[in-house]
Parts: sequence; C-alpha cells; structure tokens
Amino acid sequence: MHSDNNNRISCVNLSVEGFPDSEDAVWDRAAKATLVDVKTGDRAFLHTEFSVFSCDKQQKLYFRFCAEDDEWHSCFRLHDEPLYRQDVFEIFICDDNNLKHYLELEASPHDIRFDGVITYDEQNARHLNTSVDVKGWATYTVRDRSGSTTTSVWALPYGVFENPPKAGEFWRINVFRIDHSRRGEALLAWQKTGENNFHVPERFGFLDFVDESSR
Repeated sequence: MHSDNNNRISCVNLSVEGFPDSEDAVWDRAAKATLVDVKTGDRAFLHTEFSVFSCDKQQKLYFRFCAEDDEWHSCFRLHDEPLYRQDVFEIFICDDNNLKHYLELEASPHDIRFDGVITYDEQNARHLNTSVDVKGWATYTVRDRSGSTTTSVWALPYGVFENPPKAGEFWRINVFRIDHSRRGEALLAWQKTGENNFHVPERFGFLDFVDESSR
C-alpha cells in the first residue's frame, strides 16, 4: 500500500501481537512512502522508504524505515547525543496542528535514540528542549547480513501524545534520513523542504488516521 498522494499518507489501524520485527507480514498492509532529496525532491542515490500503521489494540503507533546503506557513520553511544550530525533516521510529529510545537525523534544505526521538543517563539526563533523523554518509545535498528540494508522499527505509545490517533483525524509529520558516505552527506525527506534544512514545518505532510474497514 503506497501513500495516497504526494503529501498525505494513510495510517491504517491494524492488529498486531507484540513488537513486529522488520519482516512481519503486517508491514505488507501498512502504507509506505519513499524519501527524496530534501531540497530538490529528486530521487536519492540510495533508496529509503518508511511505513506506518496504528494499533488500537496495543495503543501504539508503529513506523518502519527500510534503507539501502553501503556505509555506517555513527559514533554516538549515549541517549540524546547530537545524532543528527551523523547517520540517523528522524521523524517530526505535530499532533495538534500547531506547527510552532512538535516532537523530534531520532534513531541512529546503532539504535541510539534522541527525543526532543521543538518550539518557535514570537520572533520565530527555534528552540530545542531535550529534557522531555518519550516514555515507552521502543526502537529496533539493525543491518542485514549482506550489509546493504538498514531497517529501523519504532513503537510509540498513544499516551505520549495530547491528541492520540483517531480515525477521521490527521497529524502533521515529516520523515527524514541523514546518510554520510564517501559521496558526501545526503539529506532526505518524505516532504521536500526546498532547502538543506529539515525544520520547515509548513512543509510537513499529513498523516491520516483511517479504519482498515473503511478502505
């Protein structure tokens, strides 16, 4: 199931037992979309896609990254270190349509996590608060045996959000990857921002919550 159009993706409510691994059959029923160059929207040298679904049974939201990967560049080993300076997967989530306030989540290839809250003041200056930890957020990031693909599966409890997923409603999100290699630095996004900057909230896409039975 691919995203409905260029800036919207459907988040279907699916039932799953436990934490689904990257090859679980449930991902075949989840919507997926491809990341592109953050500035131009052009196809990236290495393919990266993400998938998403919700599980009302577990009260969790699940994401999966699947990324072609020929080199790992990540030396961070501690929670909330500046993972964004090296290889990383990122999701920005705004669950109340207030684009001056959103959650920033990151996971490195070594499964180190970063969580913070972004806010903008009256002068539109951006501020990062890393003192808030996302309780119950779980990730599993691994490289396949061939060394050519990295996958990262995330589980986010509904309780993290002020406005939990609900059919018929939407959140604003954008999804990113930073990849370093001998080719240089690649900045990828689901929704291009038009500049080498992820923090352009007005370009966030729409995550539409739907019942599976309604599709």
